[in-house]
Amino acid sequence: MVKQETAIDLRLVITSLFSGLKYAIALLLITILLLAVTYGLGWDWSAYEHTIYQYSIYAAIMLGALATGYKAKVKGWLMGILLAVVVWLLFFIVGRISGLEQDISKGLINGGIAILLGIVGGVIGINL
Repeated sequence: MVKQETAIDLRLVITSLFSGLKYAIALLLITILLLAVTYGLGWDWSAYEHTIYQYSIYAAIMLGALATGYKAKVKGWLMGILLAVVVWLLFFIVGRISGLEQDISKGLINGGIAILLGIVGGVIGINL
């Protein structure tokens, strides 16, 4: 009988999370740049600002979880959850610092969606 190792190396977790964060932040910066260019061209997307913001964060979490799962190669669901929580907390804290009034119940729903996307992205990332 083969004995499976259940412990995860902390160094692997940290390097995988930073790898995923790198891709997530890069996607968000590209999104911001594209939105600035389209605004400069005269397209008015301000009515959809909250929706664009929310979906771009979800896409960044999915891409970051894919990269995290690919880098870790073990327990992609756990790595995806960790990345989703880190990204969600990062944007929650940045929003609070910048003075946005945030509803806790909506924040928890968005956090739950982020965790589900992180799980899916991490599992897919392992299998790439």
